[in-house]
Amino acid sequence: MISVSGKFLRKHRLLPKHLPGVVLPLSFFLIEVLAFCFLSAPEGQRVLSLSSWTSGKLGAHTLWPLAFGLLWAVMLTSMLRLLPRKAARIGYGICFFLFLIYALIQTGYFLLFREMIWISDFRYASEGANYLDVLLEYPLSWWISIPVFFALGIVILLRFPAIPTGWKSRIVPSLCAVAAIAAAFFLPQAVFLSDSGILYAGSDYGRMQSAEAAYENMFSAHRLYQVCGIYQTGVKDLYTNYIYPLSPGYAQAQEKAAENIDAYFDTREETSDNEMTGLLKGKNVILVLMESMDDWMIGEHTPTLEKLMSESISFTRFYTPGYGGVRTFNTEFCINTGSFLSSQGGYAFDYVTNNFDQSLANLLRQEGYSALVYHYNDPSFYSRGIFSEAMGYEQYISYQDYVSADDKDSLYDDQLLFDNQQLSESFFREGPKLNFVITRSAHLSYKYNEVLSYWGLKKYPQYRGLTGSEETDCAYLKARLVDDFFARMLSELEAHGELENTVIVGVTDHYTYGYKNETELLDLSGVSEKLLLERTPCFIWSADLEPMEVDKLLNTSDLLPTLLNLLGVDSPYPYIGQDAFDPDYQGLVPFPDGSWICQDTVWDASSKRFYTLSGGEPDNSTEFRNATNHTVQEFIRINNLMLNTDYYASALEEE
Repeated sequence: MISVSGKFLRKHRLLPKHLPGVVLPLSFFLIEVLAFCFLSAPEGQRVLSLSSWTSGKLGAHTLWPLAFGLLWAVMLTSMLRLLPRKAARIGYGICFFLFLIYALIQTGYFLLFREMIWISDFRYASEGANYLDVLLEYPLSWWISIPVFFALGIVILLRFPAIPTGWKSRIVPSLCAVAAIAAAFFLPQAVFLSDSGILYAGSDYGRMQSAEAAYENMFSAHRLYQVCGIYQTGVKDLYTNYIYPLSPGYAQAQEKAAENIDAYFDTREETSDNEMTGLLKGKNVILVLMESMDDWMIGEHTPTLEKLMSESISFTRFYTPGYGGVRTFNTEFCINTGSFLSSQGGYAFDYVTNNFDQSLANLLRQEGYSALVYHYNDPSFYSRGIFSEAMGYEQYISYQDYVSADDKDSLYDDQLLFDNQQLSESFFREGPKLNFVITRSAHLSYKYNEVLSYWGLKKYPQYRGLTGSEETDCAYLKARLVDDFFARMLSELEAHGELENTVIVGVTDHYTYGYKNETELLDLSGVSEKLLLERTPCFIWSADLEPMEVDKLLNTSDLLPTLLNLLGVDSPYPYIGQDAFDPDYQGLVPFPDGSWICQDTVWDASSKRFYTLSGGEPDNSTEFRNATNHTVQEFIRINNLMLNTDYYASALEEE
């Protein structure tokens, strides 16, 4: 097929008679250039522009990915030229198109989240198929690059350069390949030196946030890319997460990691009971993951939620950092187990065989509770059907199993949980219980013709054109639908006589990242920096609780130890997060890329600058910055190790 196509193109003069061998390294290098144009764009830009250079937003240190790209282009080309022509053509096709697809996925993800993902997270791609309409908002240059680069690869395959034969012709490619491999190993050292001098001036703080830390600890895929480019990022990810675990040294590293975790927790002060301990002991628990329910959506369109939060323990500075490659499941996993997904990658399902005796469901079941999960989606989505049971729940209940084929529209309404008699009877079963409910209503996208928005507008047509912004109209509409669910739940609890004996925990998985107009979103959220969008609602309500606002800085991992304290559950396990009511805990928000919020100071690793929540001057104390950054890096490292070593299984053995 290839030879026939090639003859046709040559006959019609669509291919030159001889394509020079330079096209091979050039094609590989152009993939790096493609990635650079999107992954190196300054904050506020979607694609690198000429003004980025002239304005000084880019410095020489940002060009390292291109240097590594050139290196890998030479390496791959040299290795191909050591093969027979047929094998080299096959090898080229595999390498070019695999790396091209890898670059397109990474740039596409970065356009949406300003972050990159690990190879293991690619397996979630099929689970995001329902939200592909966000791709329509991508810049035209990204879309054009897809056919252009695929055409380039196909053209080279059709007229693949001749490969000289004989041992003499292989001397130069062999030397180039060896030199390139050696350079790929040693060149990062030059980046480390440059980075410490240009960005951080060699301070202790700088070393923790440096290129060396990113390369060795792999705490952020995008930070790793900034050090060594798209090729070496992908290969290093593949080696670290797939090849190295098969080596003999991996087991020894696991044992050492467990010792590091123990030492980390030994440095913490032992927590003791406080004035909030056991206030909610023995009550039924309803844990509601309010998908995409952002803080700015709470107000006049959500009267029930606004009232609940005014009567509850409301955590006003609660942040949900996005560890791992999937935002919803990251929060879902963290509020149940106390740990974030690994910032180093690793498919969440890889941890399904871990021990989760420390989880909320397992600990409450030891107290005599039953525990069930409720959601509209299929059990295979995020592997929830298996993972829910792994985390201690007795069953994952999908609403899809309770509707007929001709009544699929009922799945748009979270109130189906109470409309369906079987579901309602399950929800209000006898005995103390934990019900984990994942709502759907507020999820992206925010367009009138999106299926859930379209359905919601039939119920509340007044939201069409309400604010003059289609996205804002749909967001408020969907918030109203979530509020309807809470109003119905309170009514049903009262009707079943369980309102007084129930704790309702409301927590959001992530901010409304599906909202495309970022400037408008910042304005709606009342913040000036994108990192601060990560603040989301979190509250704990019970009829006999004294309302209070807790303004301590908290992150997702703090919710489980806080809830266990309120329920009076004495867990024998340590948690990476801490009880919000522990007077010795000052509060901290650690982000997976090394950014953090502590006290009033914010370190934004993406923009590489300090600012404050209040708008004042950030704490310029070197001691404070170094100490906080060290704490954050240790938090990220230990969180990753706890998952990778199945730490709670070894803790159980020690017990």
